[in-house]
Amino acid sequence: MQSQPQSDYDSPWKEALDIYFEAFIAFLFPQVHAEIDWARGYETLDTELQEVVRDAELGRRLADKLVKVWLLSGEETFLLVHIEVQGQVQSDFAKRMYIYNHRLFDRYDKEVISLAVLGDDQANWRPTEYGYARWGFQSRLQFPIAKLLDYQAQWTALEQNTNPFAVIIMAHLRTQATRGNPQERLQSKLSLIRGMYERGYTRDRILQLFRLIEWMMVLPEELEGNFRTELRRYREENRMPHYASFELDAMAKNNRENVLEVLSTRFEVLPPDLNSRLNQIEDLTLLKQLIKRAVTVASVDEFEQMLANSETEN
Repeated sequence: MQSQPQSDYDSPWKEALDIYFEAFIAFLFPQVHAEIDWARGYETLDTELQEVVRDAELGRRLADKLVKVWLLSGEETFLLVHIEVQGQVQSDFAKRMYIYNHRLFDRYDKEVISLAVLGDDQANWRPTEYGYARWGFQSRLQFPIAKLLDYQAQWTALEQNTNPFAVIIMAHLRTQATRGNPQERLQSKLSLIRGMYERGYTRDRILQLFRLIEWMMVLPEELEGNFRTELRRYREENRMPHYASFELDAMAKNNRENVLEVLSTRFEVLPPDLNSRLNQIEDLTLLKQLIKRAVTVASVDEFEQMLANSETEN
């Protein structure tokens, strides 16, 4: 039986939110989207969010996002979007939402609207509130949720929807469903890529979504070659020469950039030769591993030692 590398849900969701934030709100929270003045744009306050919650011992945070938006009514408000994408039930999730919301309200003295997306595989886990009461006192937070598992029953609608988050949700669900079955994942991945081309997306959008799908739907190395061969055959049969094979080259380039971005965010100062060393790496599987290690290593020195070991092995 072929081994299957561990899938990365967190990173593609974080990047998808950065690229397609408005599309995300439109797809999963249409009522919220309808009341925001998107013509005025929005301001991402992720750095401020990390400052607010960094001292909370609440476990690993995955894709928290704080965005400042304006309402069509002319009011200013803050929209806190907390994305749960790790596919695991967390008993303290609602409490964490409560704490984040109250800390942000205390900091900004403005309305903070908390939304949650649940990407786990337990149909009955649907936390929507947290609170406590005693002696006539009551404090409570109630928040809307979007349960990705519910979209499994709407697969045909997802296939026909041109919102990029329809593709991302399909990739998320198929990654979960094919855990432990790399052959089925290969076919699911090819199906998603074909559907992406058939939606008539622009070249840039195809590139962005291809990268996110590739990042999430990891295949064993022995099946990665089959995937590329089948994708190339599909493009040729459907006369798509203008797409050529840009996706895989771009994927390697963006993975290198992601490694550097994570390390520079965590440690600020990086060795001057690190970029050139990463540019020598073409192996997508190794680059994906380096991204994960960049998130978890304790220091730049530790990352360099790990990189040196990989260079020796290759």
